[in-house]
Amino acid sequence: MRQVKGDSGASRKTCPLSILREGESAVVVRIEGGEGVRKKLADMGILPGKKIGVTHGRGHGPRVVIVDQTKVMLGRGLLFKIHVEQQAKQEDG
Repeated sequence: MRQVKGDSGASRKTCPLSILREGESAVVVRIEGGEGVRKKLADMGILPGKKIGVTHGRGHGPRVVIVDQTKVMLGRGLLFKIHVEQQAKQEDG
């Protein structure tokens, strides 16, 4: 986990999307990489501020993520470039 300062100055913990497990969701905080990587992910709808969830995949292979009701398969390299803030788990009543 890495701590970054948000717009409000508050510190928050972020991690690469590769850390999330099936069924977990998070909000994209930043994307590392050059213009090509950022454009490729933006074309898929993966942008800072967007909610993203992991639907399939585990271990060292690619993962299927969902963003804006669209499923996209991402390789491990891209998963490490997308930094997210994990959503708090909600307790069932």
